[in-house]
This record gives sequence, structure tokens and C-alpha cells, in this order.
Amino acid sequence: AESFNAKIKAFRSQFRGVRNVDFFLFRLSNLFA
Repeated sequence: AESFNAKIKAFRSQFRGVRNVDFFLFRLSNLFA
């Protein structure tokens, strides 16, 4: 779980300040799929 959270944290840092939240959620859903 910690390694998964680390990936999410790193992924979020890349999209910091990005307006396209829908795209972020789309990518996030792909990680769970």
C-alpha cells in the first residue's frame, strides 16, 4: 500500500497546477483498472 501511495504522490506532483482534473481522474482510474 505504501508503494502504491508513493506512485500516486509522484503522479500528483507531476500534475500539480494542472487544470485538467478530469484527465487526472481518468489516469487514476486506469491505475485501478
